[in-house]
Amino acid sequence: MSNETDAQVARRTAIEAGELLLEVRGAGTAGMTQAEQRAVGDEGDRRSNDLLLRRLSEVRPDDAVLSEESLDDRVRVTRDRVWIIDPLDGTAEFRTDRDEFAVHVALWERGRLVAGCIALPERQRVRTTDDPVTGPAPLDLNGDIRVVVSRSHIPTDFEVIAARLQQQLIEAGNPDATVTHYSVGSVGGKVDEVMLGNAAVYLFSGGLSEWDAAAPFVVAEHQGYVVRQVDGTEFTYNHENPRVGSGYVAHPALADMLAQAVAGTGL
Repeated sequence: MSNETDAQVARRTAIEAGELLLEVRGAGTAGMTQAEQRAVGDEGDRRSNDLLLRRLSEVRPDDAVLSEESLDDRVRVTRDRVWIIDPLDGTAEFRTDRDEFAVHVALWERGRLVAGCIALPERQRVRTTDDPVTGPAPLDLNGDIRVVVSRSHIPTDFEVIAARLQQQLIEAGNPDATVTHYSVGSVGGKVDEVMLGNAAVYLFSGGLSEWDAAAPFVVAEHQGYVVRQVDGTEFTYNHENPRVGSGYVAHPALADMLAQAVAGTGL
């Protein structure tokens, strides 16, 4: 058993996996065929997963692991400590030379997430639950409120939600407020956009796998962002079916209005 804290383990292993992914992608995939790009993505998924499983078994041999890239051993639901990992969040972005792919490492212990890290190696950024709490930067509500969404689909009823949110902002004394959206591929990349201040909200429908959500969400909560399911409840993890519901990561200045905006929609 390592003398490192769980957050330190998450950080070290996520960084090492990210460095490996950069090695796998090498000089990039421009000029490759789609089949060659898929092969690079598959290799990244496999090798990053192998590394993370090996490192976690070395320092936390008694813990269970839930990974996107491994067969799910359901015995984990009976365990007190489960690492929830995504060895390569945003495989499509990784294999097509975009920069928002990430490595997710989080620890669930007795009903809640207690540590986590998202490493974005191409962006040279690492965010962990060990970081000093600086909190979200001030948000100008009388301007363009940007919502980051999935590259593959717009959240259900987005136009309704955006119109409701914009109307609330205007009624609250922000006559120039507008609500717009843009897309980013991986969950880690989208949460990073919110924490950078590029977006005020990450909004998603259709749910997520636990390995997509766990590390980004616990890191965002650590810094004071509001992370909720569409019904206003907190996300929970280590379920037999490892999925979470639809919801959002929001700047706290916008969270109450957003909760009202999504209420009763198809999100």
